[in-house]
Amino acid sequence: MDFSQPHAKEPTPEDLKKLDHLKQMIERAVEDGVITGQEIEAIKQEILRSSKGSADQLYRELELYDNLVTQKLRTDELEYGA
Repeated sequence: MDFSQPHAKEPTPEDLKKLDHLKQMIERAVEDGVITGQEIEAIKQEILRSSKGSADQLYRELELYDNLVTQKLRTDELEYGA
């Protein structure tokens, strides 16, 4: 799934910091090879909180989530656990 936008603004240093924080959060959640519903919910809340007011940032964060979670679930590199 491609969330890129052709006319997106370049991310600010603050946006990049938020993306890095989200990436670290996701990496911690998936480091054991399993992601739980609780971890997904926490990530979703972080995305909604940190991208507030910026569609460009929301797209960047959704793309990061897609790359680090969704695609790995589809290819069985990551399992969903209760």
